[in-house]
Amino acid sequence: MTSSGKGQGARGERQESQLLAVSPLAPRLLPLACSFIALILVFVGLFDWDVPLTRFVRSLSPPAGSVPNPWLVQFSDLGDRLGKGESLVFLSLLLLAVGYGLKRPQWKDAGRQSLIAHGLVAVVANIVKHVIGRPRPKFMHAGNLELSPAGGSGWDSFPSGHAAAAIAVATVLAAKFPRARWPILAAAVAIAASRIVRGSHYLTDVVGGAALGCVMGAIAVHPWREWRAAAGLALCRMTPYFVVTLAFVWTIVQLPSEAWPYQQLLWSGVVVTLAGLVGHVVWAVQPAWRPTWLSGSLTRSLVGLGLGMTTGSLFVSTAVLLVSTAHWLAGLQEQVEPVAGHVGARAALAEGLFIVAMLLALVASYALKGIVPM
Repeated sequence: MTSSGKGQGARGERQESQLLAVSPLAPRLLPLACSFIALILVFVGLFDWDVPLTRFVRSLSPPAGSVPNPWLVQFSDLGDRLGKGESLVFLSLLLLAVGYGLKRPQWKDAGRQSLIAHGLVAVVANIVKHVIGRPRPKFMHAGNLELSPAGGSGWDSFPSGHAAAAIAVATVLAAKFPRARWPILAAAVAIAASRIVRGSHYLTDVVGGAALGCVMGAIAVHPWREWRAAAGLALCRMTPYFVVTLAFVWTIVQLPSEAWPYQQLLWSGVVVTLAGLVGHVVWAVQPAWRPTWLSGSLTRSLVGLGLGMTTGSLFVSTAVLLVSTAHWLAGLQEQVEPVAGHVGARAALAEGLFIVAMLLALVASYALKGIVPM
């Protein structure tokens, strides 16, 4: 990690700590409420696809006696090994050793806080597992899907411990090493996804574990006295990704329909997405042209809402509307707006990539419809 990387990480932590310190919980209650309701809708929406997705994953495995797909086997085994408690504890201890050996406070903090996050998530996940008592997918063939609290081994599917621990540790490391945050988070998401491929957990088990990991990781990163604000901040920041997961699953499993309101939502979504992108260009590139009410959070919320509407689902659109509202309100409260004037080349490139990515997402919402009918 270079000195500039350390400086960037330290600045990010200071800014976030200042935000938590000066921003009381009360003004954030509405975004929190919107995010929480959206997250509940995500679980309700994904729950219907738990069993069909598990059956689809099983269909990818060859019959008994045949040679299994080596890629799926390796992905499953690697995710299982990397997500084990021993592997994650070893990673944390390694970071601590490097931090003390090379006198790198940032590495020491990463090791210490990732150990704390792992410990928190292990305690909470194991309590929830045995309180809920959801049977693992291996019992699905027997038709025994009833909850059995304190049912013992096999009745501990929700939430996924591997997913929770991997995401918790990744949340800490992403905060400490911001330049590497996307590869770190991608690795954790891959570990979580491997639990579905392996047949060890349902989709909502993994999503529940990931949500728990995000919250526990955020609590471990921030001072203990700010744990409530840190948990709320984590809720607001993680919910959009889970809503995107819901929209993606809905898109690939639902066939196009001529029934109301599918077509109406689809074409309205296209209009809203394009309007949001035009507004974003005006907001980012031509500050002199933009009206006072136009903000970056508003334009991004419109783009997100439009893309959600292109799923053709009123249920998904409602979840996206809630999370878009939360993002817009949070942007109003933080009042993070660029200074009017010349747009640098790096900023222009970032805005250009954002617009291209959103247009590709719009195209993908059509191209991927119903490719995995279940």
